[in-house]
Amino acid sequence: MNDPLSCLRARTSALHRQLEACPAFSRLTRDDVSPTEVTKALSIFHAFYHGLEDELMRRLAATPFAHLYRPRRALLAVDLATLGAPLPVAAEVNLPESAVGLLGVVYAVEGSALGGQVLGRHLCRCLGEDFAGSLAYFNAFAGGTHWQLLLRVLTDKLHEENAVDAVGDGAALVFSSLIRLATETGPA
Repeated sequence: MNDPLSCLRARTSALHRQLEACPAFSRLTRDDVSPTEVTKALSIFHAFYHGLEDELMRRLAATPFAHLYRPRRALLAVDLATLGAPLPVAAEVNLPESAVGLLGVVYAVEGSALGGQVLGRHLCRCLGEDFAGSLAYFNAFAGGTHWQLLLRVLTDKLHEENAVDAVGDGAALVFSSLIRLATETGPA
């Protein structure tokens, strides 16, 4: 496999599948998904971004990648308030040291926005437009060319020595942190 992006995807695919299999997240894809299950998943995401976002944005500001990250914590806070749920405590998230590792974090997070769009449409079908259409987290990043921009920057960077490993480590941090949080919170 000579394509660095394919190597990166292969390197992170097992953790990505493991994350999707976590009950807190896999339940979102079921036809009988409940508002309680959506609230639980959003709470996990908020805890993650609350522990990640300020430091990530501070550290990204010193890199050429700052423009690639779109904040999410405030969106999740609005959604949780709309659902009448308390804001969870920030999770402990340790960021990679290198700028390229931070790019891996951005890659995993921004990639999740694509899945979030699919989930948003599914939730609208299952729970109705009034409920799911009001959730900013699943709807805020629909459309646009942001993902293509990120892939162009990422593809250029992946050709550098050891970049696939560093980016892969950053992406793995996102997946493993969310898996840990989902496991710690238990079933919905």
